[in-house]
Amino acid sequence: MTGRKVILSTIAVAAGIITAVAAACMLDIMKVQGDSMDPAVKDGSHVLINRMAYFFGNPDAGDVVACPCYVYSEDGEGSVLLRRVAAVEGDTVEIREGNLYINGSLYEGYTEKGVYLEPMSEITVGKNRVFVLSDTGQAVLDSRDPAVGQLTTAELAGRVLFK
Repeated sequence: MTGRKVILSTIAVAAGIITAVAAACMLDIMKVQGDSMDPAVKDGSHVLINRMAYFFGNPDAGDVVACPCYVYSEDGEGSVLLRRVAAVEGDTVEIREGNLYINGSLYEGYTEKGVYLEPMSEITVGKNRVFVLSDTGQAVLDSRDPAVGQLTTAELAGRVLFK
C-alpha cells in the first residue's frame, strides 16, 4: 500500500467511527411496550427516536415524543413513555362532557374512538412546556395525571421518527 492509500484508508475509517458515534448519541431504538399509543404505534413494535430533535427547536402539537416516567408503571419506574403532544406553550386544555378541547376547539382524536375522558378544568400550558396524552385516552399516565403533569421541553427524551 502506498502512503497515499494508507492516509485515505485511515481518514475513511476515522470518518466511519465518528459517524457511528454521532449516530449513537443522536438516535435511539426502543421497543414499545403497551398499547397506549395504539393504533399509531403498536405494542411490540420498534421506534427510532431522535434525541436531538428539540435541542434547537420546540415540539409541535401532534409530535409523538419519548419522555421519562418518574412514577411506578407496569414497565417500572424510570421507563420511557411515548405520548403525543396535544398542546404547546400558551395553548389552553380542557376536558368537559367527556371531550377534550384545545384552545376552545374540540380535539377530534378521541371523539371518533368513543373514549370518555374524566373532566378537567381549563389550564394554560406553561412557558417551555407541553401537554402530552396517550392516543387511546384510556391510559392516564400522561399530563392529566399530576404525577406527570406538563413536561418541560428539556424533559423530553426525543421525537419518534419511524415506527
